Amino acid sequence: MKIFNNLFGSKNSDGVSLLIGKYDVEDMKESRGLDEKKSQQYLDLTPNVVDRRTMMNYEKKFMDKFKKLGNLNQKCPYCAKEYKRLNLGEKKCTECEKSFMVQKRVQDMGTVAYRMEFKNQFELQWKATSNIKKFKHYLPHEYEYIKNKLQRQGKKHLHNSEVMHSVINAYAKNSLSAGHYQLYASLMFHKAEVMRSEQRFAEALEYYLYVYFLHSNAVSNSASLGVNTVVNPELREAISELLDLSGLQVKKIKDLYDYSIEHLNRFNLSNLSVSVHKSYSNLMKEFKDEDTLKDGQKPMRSFVLYTKAS
Repeated sequence: MKIFNNLFGSKNSDGVSLLIGKYDVEDMKESRGLDEKKSQQYLDLTPNVVDRRTMMNYEKKFMDKFKKLGNLNQKCPYCAKEYKRLNLGEKKCTECEKSFMVQKRVQDMGTVAYRMEFKNQFELQWKATSNIKKFKHYLPHEYEYIKNKLQRQGKKHLHNSEVMHSVINAYAKNSLSAGHYQLYASLMFHKAEVMRSEQRFAEALEYYLYVYFLHSNAVSNSASLGVNTVVNPELREAISELLDLSGLQVKKIKDLYDYSIEHLNRFNLSNLSVSVHKSYSNLMKEFKDEDTLKDGQKPMRSFVLYTKAS
């Protein structure tokens, strides 16, 4: 099956691939046990008990930034003048003459009028919930198999995300034991995608950061690790969009990065090529420019006035 991976796998050569190729899962099934002894030397199968307060703090940050903006009442958001109908786009109130926006908001798809100062945040909310990969299209047969199995267990009213989480969990466990670490990292990425579709942004960011850590260690599908300093652009974009939504800088999320590794990591850290600290340092370098923009413009020292204490 390895030869088919070369023919049908991802053509993206930037960083470690996130795609689950046509034959990745079949290849993992066929090779199961062949690399088991080799893969076991890297794995640490004793999960850590973690303090969830770190995650709770970030959940609140995202909740504050993802709150519903605007009003559904066809009113000017400044002076509350009522309109019979408001078309989408930028409008100017005939009463107070202030400009405002009319758009559908992502939380409930309601058409709302909101103030111009919220335009950037409104757009970031949409951006953070767009272009999400639908995992069921990657493994349609596996998806249907797990769905039928869950239904036989009595779970009749299933959401797509419930099935997808079950598929990912099952195959992530198998890919680890078979030494298919790149497939495992791809599955973790798609778990983050499912969480993002559920608007569980803090948890999604946690998983994206974990995938970055795995990519730093150049995970492969042959139970081997190495060193990788090139970020997959799709992973970078996903991390960037969530950081932008929450207004967070990479240099300020060390606690979340540590939490993600402590909570999710299934590898023996002493056997990895890139440490948690080094991986995080590389991530900060990758987002240095974006962090600088979020710092805002600082006053020049020459214009700062100092007064003598009397």
